[in-house]
Amino acid sequence: MQSPALLRRSGITQNIGDSLQVHPTIKLVARFSETVNTTDVGVPTHQVKEFAPRLSFGCSVSSPPYLALGMLDHPERSPEVREEWRRMANYYAMITPEGRGTVRTLPGFRDALVRYRLTKKDRRDLAEGLQKLSELLFEAGALQLSPALARTQPMLTRNDLKKVPTELPNGLANLMTIHLFSSCPMGEDKSKCAVDSFGRLHGFKNLFVADASILCSAPGVNPQGTIMALARRNALHYLTQKP
Repeated sequence: MQSPALLRRSGITQNIGDSLQVHPTIKLVARFSETVNTTDVGVPTHQVKEFAPRLSFGCSVSSPPYLALGMLDHPERSPEVREEWRRMANYYAMITPEGRGTVRTLPGFRDALVRYRLTKKDRRDLAEGLQKLSELLFEAGALQLSPALARTQPMLTRNDLKKVPTELPNGLANLMTIHLFSSCPMGEDKSKCAVDSFGRLHGFKNLFVADASILCSAPGVNPQGTIMALARRNALHYLTQKP
């Protein structure tokens, strides 16, 4: 977000902030009969990649505050967190989307204006991801699933999966993401890309970008390793170039 915002404030706008991508994600809280959570569990690393890159499933941070946030769409059930949090955990279904967004700056505002639009396919993929994730968790022994869907009841049996819409409508699903990239995409095509393959801004000799914004598209996985590898590669390339 900040790299395209900084560049646009500096008057550099060619292919800057026009192609933001994210990993749209929907979460649910699952309750089991046995203990699945502790105070020191950290960030669970188990994931399901059978349907990747289109769909990915996994467990998320599940400390009591995060569980309480996950239950905001089910306020009548939220007191359960205080007593049952050791038997509860947050899970997510993440998609690799078609949609794109923009990053813009507004006079007088420090923060950038960010817009993002899901396509119909994105909404169908999110609904399918929620359906498959719920099937998986019931198969794993879940007693109750509370998805981040407004005006819905928790699911208690597999028959309740019929209530999951085939396409998530506006205003019903409370989506989130923690992966953001592609707002200053890299490549040699100056008509589409903001920076070259080594992060140098097109039209400049001494201006480089080395963060998540230069990824070409949504990778469908956590981008941290890719970002670190690209930053190191581009820095080494810069250091070996003649003045």
